[in-house]
Amino acid sequence: MTQLRVAAAQLECIHGDVDKNIARMHEVMRMAASDHDVVLFPEAYVMGFADEDQVRAMAEPLNGPIVQELQRLARIYDTYLVAGMAERLEQQIYNTSVVLGPNGLSWVYRKIHLWRNERWMSPGSTMCRGSIQDIPVGLMICYDVEFPETARTAALLGSQLVLLTNGNMAPYGPVHRTAIRARAQENQIFLVSANLVGTSGSMRFVGESCVASPYGDILAALDHDDEGLLSADLDICQVTQSRKDYNYLEERRIRWPGATHTEGPHTECWTFNQE
Repeated sequence: MTQLRVAAAQLECIHGDVDKNIARMHEVMRMAASDHDVVLFPEAYVMGFADEDQVRAMAEPLNGPIVQELQRLARIYDTYLVAGMAERLEQQIYNTSVVLGPNGLSWVYRKIHLWRNERWMSPGSTMCRGSIQDIPVGLMICYDVEFPETARTAALLGSQLVLLTNGNMAPYGPVHRTAIRARAQENQIFLVSANLVGTSGSMRFVGESCVASPYGDILAALDHDDEGLLSADLDICQVTQSRKDYNYLEERRIRWPGATHTEGPHTECWTFNQE
């Protein structure tokens, strides 16, 4: 398959209210799932950006009721769903994005680069590449996009598309607009971002969900104030076309140290040592 239709849901979150946020996800899936291969939701959308004590109380393991409900949504609407949540793993809390398809949980990504007000959480240490409709896909979360190494690792794992669950807030909108285009262009991949709108305490989320091409062009975007559903048809053949005359991944000469490599039935991962 070389075509993928992606929807990015730009939404206001009810921070700290899991039930209302999942109910809103139901509405979006009912509206979008029938004619999209994957529906992307923003960073931490299930719980929102509540305070530390609330997030700790709401965080669940991947076999908990929240993921079970998201699995039910993906199964009912027969499409893929990507969403952010607070994950509890033993004594650790992660900012996690989950990928769910009609057959259940496909893979997860735990945010590696934590923003200053979430550094009480545990950082992730693994980049994974899974697949949606046979297209290699990687994940990033918000602040990750500002580090070239994150997207580069996803591309080196074979990802032709990176999905960014985003929670970018003012005054950093221009930073992410630039970073999204740069990460797509320098790795010659597609990058799709779904960001929040609205507020949480002193934070004002800037929206501007978008789709960037392997050439760094913005193919589609939403504005910064309103909720909306961004829809894009991605021709994955453009990844190969963009690498015809020059291929950054093959021609780079500066390389960082290797990582532990693992392969599963549906994913390929690199795990890095924590510094």
